[in-house]
Amino acid sequence: MRSLVVGAGSIGRRHLANLRALGAGPVSAWDADPAARAAVQAEPGVTVPGSLDAALATGPELVLVCTPSHLHLDVAHQAVDAGAHVFVEKPVAITVDGVDGLAAHARARGRRVFVGCNMRFHPGPAALKRVVESGVVGAPRQLYARFSHLLSQWRPGTDYRRTYSAQRAQGGGVALEAVHEIDYLRWIAGEIVAVAGWVGRLGDLELEVEDTAVLALRFAAGAIGHVSLDYLSPVKLRGCEVVGTEGAVRWTSEGKSPEAFRVERIDRSGARHAVADSAGWDANAMYVDELRALQRAVAGEPTALLELDGARRVLELALAARTAGEAGSGGWRAIPAGAEAPALTRAGR
Repeated sequence: MRSLVVGAGSIGRRHLANLRALGAGPVSAWDADPAARAAVQAEPGVTVPGSLDAALATGPELVLVCTPSHLHLDVAHQAVDAGAHVFVEKPVAITVDGVDGLAAHARARGRRVFVGCNMRFHPGPAALKRVVESGVVGAPRQLYARFSHLLSQWRPGTDYRRTYSAQRAQGGGVALEAVHEIDYLRWIAGEIVAVAGWVGRLGDLELEVEDTAVLALRFAAGAIGHVSLDYLSPVKLRGCEVVGTEGAVRWTSEGKSPEAFRVERIDRSGARHAVADSAGWDANAMYVDELRALQRAVAGEPTALLELDGARRVLELALAARTAGEAGSGGWRAIPAGAEAPALTRAGR
């Protein structure tokens, strides 16, 4: 399969390396930044055409869009025009405007668009989903998710202030950056029908956006979700607990490259049962698994990858939570499925 990676930042370079390691076929790359192009051109087995148009003219079957978020839709449209299937890093865009247009364009050209929510391929959320679906903890009633990591440590050697994560116009802010939590909670417990939120800038990072977000989610099946996100912890922390009618299952994770994680189930008597653990897990494994799933999906096989309709919904929910948080409404913001402009309602009314 001929692949093109557009955007040679940290995630683009990771995908390039993994595509080569998998022997996925000819690989090319493009980035608007000459320094980024020069860096990937030095990599063996990577072709760097003279322009994005020239790169698309080589006939890639798959284009991976790894640019800053505000450029995702434009590049994805160009990729579909070139006849490629498309993989877009999360979030799919910084507004829902235009996402439906991309979906219609892809359908008309017989192409598929996938969105990179790689936590679906992390052993932690994957184990939570298996345990919940087994029924052993009963019906989910409360879900608690957390992500915390100091933004200035994310990309060594890069000034965090110049990254899209720190800039509102490019889709930065922890509420959009960490859409993984909304995605995997929805993947595990079903559709989310309402959100409430609070966002703020609590740390001393130089940002145009929030560094902290606290979200409440109401699921169609009746459960309530609690999500805590921030750019502040010097140690990367992530995890989730699902409390059901017959017990609970908990995933905790600490560190990065390597990462230590543990998944355990707690029954109604309080007894603990190990589900999965690792003291030195290489997080790159989930990106490799994600690419393997992408190859199978392009070939027409069923997939756990997030597709465009689901990615639009996740973006809609994240934006609604941020809007509710910035408004300081203190109430639920109802998000009927498919609604463009959900109504704001006060809690208890």
